[in-house]
Amino acid sequence: MIQVKLYGSPTCRRYRRMRELILEQAQRLGIQIDLIEIGDAESLSRINPLSLPCLYIDERLIASSNPPRPQEIEEALRRAR
Repeated sequence: MIQVKLYGSPTCRRYRRMRELILEQAQRLGIQIDLIEIGDAESLSRINPLSLPCLYIDERLIASSNPPRPQEIEEALRRAR
């Protein structure tokens, strides 16, 4: 199982888009992921607010601020396998 961390606020449209993309790609590839959504103020205060939301796949930063392309997520998931 691949660990995926998503930092940010669920009310943010870019956060929701990142979440949607990661879930779609994991399902399409048949890869099980452990999606950890981190949105508490204490955790987010340690990150530059201009870089939120952030997407990490297997401890590797995949996207910051803007959602990645589906191909980038697919490549990261395949690499993490």
